[in-house]
Amino acid sequence: MTAEDGYDEEMLKVYQNMVIERHLIWQRRQAGEPGPWTTDSVLSNLKMTNMFRVLDPGSQFVLTDLLCEDPLDYLVRCVFYRITNLPKTWYAMKNMYAGRYPVASDFTRPGMADNLAVNLSKYRDAGNKIFSGAYIIVPNPGVVGSDKAVDAIALTKFFAEEKAPAFFAAQTQEERYHVLRSTKGLGRFLSMQILTDWGYAQEEDRENDFIVAGPGAVRGAAHLNSRLSSEDVIYDMAVEWHDHPIVNVNGHSLGLMNTQNTLCEFSKYVRERVTPRKTSPYKPAHPGRQPKPVLPAWMK
Repeated sequence: MTAEDGYDEEMLKVYQNMVIERHLIWQRRQAGEPGPWTTDSVLSNLKMTNMFRVLDPGSQFVLTDLLCEDPLDYLVRCVFYRITNLPKTWYAMKNMYAGRYPVASDFTRPGMADNLAVNLSKYRDAGNKIFSGAYIIVPNPGVVGSDKAVDAIALTKFFAEEKAPAFFAAQTQEERYHVLRSTKGLGRFLSMQILTDWGYAQEEDRENDFIVAGPGAVRGAAHLNSRLSSEDVIYDMAVEWHDHPIVNVNGHSLGLMNTQNTLCEFSKYVRERVTPRKTSPYKPAHPGRQPKPVLPAWMK
């Protein structure tokens, strides 16, 4: 890739170095090496996700706790999980359901959605958060003053009853994405996240079939190339990372969805590099040897 292709060669080098070093941090922690795990001042101070989305705690929770045999139950869990985006909420619901996580019928059977809304409201009233603040979710866009928890449950119920059949009938990831996206309250970013989680339960890798760039990835791609669409930059970068000797997990390259993730993190990296806001080293919640990740069947 050259300047003639529209790429900023200096920024491309910064991006490549960031991805390699961030993945090396993960490898060093996996090996049990003591910190600090990098000399990169930005990576030392800034909390950043792993370059492979599946390695992050939020995705690991999907694989360790939410996988189940029934396809509809799992899909419904994927939808409601990414709306809440908070494992603690799911631990609370597991207690509500006497040791199991919610399934589709907990949203669709008469009265069950209302019961869940009441229980989550009590949980919230006790001082607990239901939703993560990692990104903004509006389950009922355009309606002011409604209850977010009630709206999120209603959205999930609607999807399970009205949209799930079309999702399962779809033949491609793009078709599945558009089923998700056509659901009021599921935006571009959220639909892509749900689709990726759904892919973890499949026998084949679906992450290279289709991609939509999230807001952070759009910003990250623009730092590399102002001419191409964000999705085209993702495709180009995924080609560059193919069969990389360092940036891989079990021989699996970054691919489209993970490359999208790297560009999102790159936008944060550039922002911190240009206007530093973090002046002290990041302290991880679990600094010791990291557990071996649980991986989808197609990554083993």
